[in-house]
Amino acid sequence: MRSINTIWVALLFCAACKPEVQLSTQEADVPVVTVTSVRSLQPSLKTILPGELKPWNRTQVFPRVKGYIAQVRVDRGAFVRKGDVLATLEAPELVASLSQAEAQVASAEATLLERRSKQQASTRTYFRLLQTSETRGAVSPNELEVAYAAMMADSALLKASVENLHAAKAHKEAQKQLASYLVIRAPFDGTVVERNVSPGDLVGPETNNRPMFVLEDGSKLRLTVAVPENMINAIDESRQVTFTTQAEPNKTFVANFARSANSLQEVNRSMIAEFDYVNVDGLLKAGMYAEVTIPIKRNKPSLFVPKTALLHSTEGVFVLKVEDDVTRWVNVQKGQSLDSLVEIFGTVREGDRIVESAHDELRNGRAVRAM
Repeated sequence: MRSINTIWVALLFCAACKPEVQLSTQEADVPVVTVTSVRSLQPSLKTILPGELKPWNRTQVFPRVKGYIAQVRVDRGAFVRKGDVLATLEAPELVASLSQAEAQVASAEATLLERRSKQQASTRTYFRLLQTSETRGAVSPNELEVAYAAMMADSALLKASVENLHAAKAHKEAQKQLASYLVIRAPFDGTVVERNVSPGDLVGPETNNRPMFVLEDGSKLRLTVAVPENMINAIDESRQVTFTTQAEPNKTFVANFARSANSLQEVNRSMIAEFDYVNVDGLLKAGMYAEVTIPIKRNKPSLFVPKTALLHSTEGVFVLKVEDDVTRWVNVQKGQSLDSLVEIFGTVREGDRIVESAHDELRNGRAVRAM
C-alpha cells in the first residue's frame, strides 16, 4: 500500500512539472537577436565613378563643293592653326562662274551709269520746258507731257538698274564664296587625327560619307562622368575631382567642375557632368578612360545602418525592423558606403531598432528576443 502511494505522488509531481517543461521549450524556439539603431548622419564622402576624356573641340571636315583634290597639305598627327590650309580642290566650272559673275557686275555698273545720265538729261529737259511753258504759247501741252513721261520712264529704268547691280554683286559674292570653298582650312587650332583623301580624289557633298579630315583640339580636355540618379544632388560643384588613367596608373590628375546637363539620360538614368582639365604637357589623350574620385555630400542628413543589417533577396534589399519583439521586413534602397555603414532610403526613421546581422531565417513577423 505504501508503494502505491509513492507511485501516485511521483505521477502528481510529474504532472505538475509538465507545463514548465513546455514553456521552456517555447522560449527556446524564440531566437535571440542583437539589435542596433538607425543613425542619421551627414558625412562628406568620396565615390569612384568611371569617366572618359574627350577633346575640347572635335570636328569632321567635309568638302562643301564638288571637285578634285589638287593638293593635300597635312597628314595624320600634324598640328595646325586656325585658318591653315589643309587641302585645295580643283573645280574649273566654279572659277568660270566667278568670272561670269564679275563680268555681270561690270555690265550692270555700265548700264547704271548710262541710265543715270539719261535720267538726269530727261529731268533737266522737263523742268526747262516747264519753266518755258510759263510763257503763253511757247510750249505745247503735248510736248510738256511727252517730256514728263520720258523723265518718269528714265527714273524707273534707273531704279531697275540699281537693283540689277545689287543683284549682280550679290551673285558675285555667292560665287566668290563658293570658290573659296576650294581651299579647305582648319576651323580651330588642333591636331589632324584622320586623313581620308589623296590627290586626284573626287570629293563633294554627295560623293562620299567619309570626312576628308578629322581635327581635334586636345590642349584642354573634357572629363565626362555619368553620375547615377541617387548622387546628382550630392555633387559638390565648388570642389575639384581627382582621376587616374591606365596609361599613367601611378599619377593622379586634378580637374575642376565645369558644367552638367541638369537632366537625366533615359537610357541609363544618369546625368552627364563635365570636369575641365588643362592638358599643358599633352600627357593625356582624348579617348582615354579614367577612374574619377568625386567628393559628395548630401544637402541634408540621411540614414545609415551597418552593412550586415542589409538582407539581400530576390525580392529586393531589406532591413529587419524590430517592433514589439516581432521582425518586420522593410524594403530599402542602398546609397553610399561609409566604412562599416551604408546609406539607406526607405520607410525607416532615425532611432528605429533593426537586426544588426540580418539573415533570411528571420522571416517577416517572426517573434524574437532583442538584445
